[in-house]
Amino acid sequence: MLGYLASLGHPSISADEVGRALFDDPSINSELARIAGVPSPIDRPTLRERLVTDPQVRRAVNRTMHPRIMEAIAASGAQFVEVPLLFETCLQGAFESIWVVTCGTVEQRRRLHARYGPEFDIDSILSTQLPTKAKLAFADVVIRTNRPEQDVKNSVSKAIESR
Repeated sequence: MLGYLASLGHPSISADEVGRALFDDPSINSELARIAGVPSPIDRPTLRERLVTDPQVRRAVNRTMHPRIMEAIAASGAQFVEVPLLFETCLQGAFESIWVVTCGTVEQRRRLHARYGPEFDIDSILSTQLPTKAKLAFADVVIRTNRPEQDVKNSVSKAIESR
């Protein structure tokens, strides 16, 4: 969806992409390794494992990364920002409008398996997220992506027009 917004000429940015770029910074990576209690450099799978198994590590990583991510987002001038863990990190107040993008539980699990592989413990990731049902209560707009692509694009276009 973010790519579609960008193709319409709306400056867009992904908090996950910003986080990945920051992760690749050697000084930040070293700090993350220290927080996780592992040798530097830390790789993504190791950090992901530490985040889902140790709430203290997750909170410390969030305190380290989220201000930096939000600073980069603010500096970007983006009109649309994708923040997958917006509610979990209590950042919704930083935005004037909240769009919840959802595909339903079955499709969500299928997409996570496709991304991480069938052996990955998807429940460990999902346990760190609020259920979509809880997020919907805070949504200004709901975009359902488990529909045909043209339906999703029509929903996005309609939401842009109503801004």
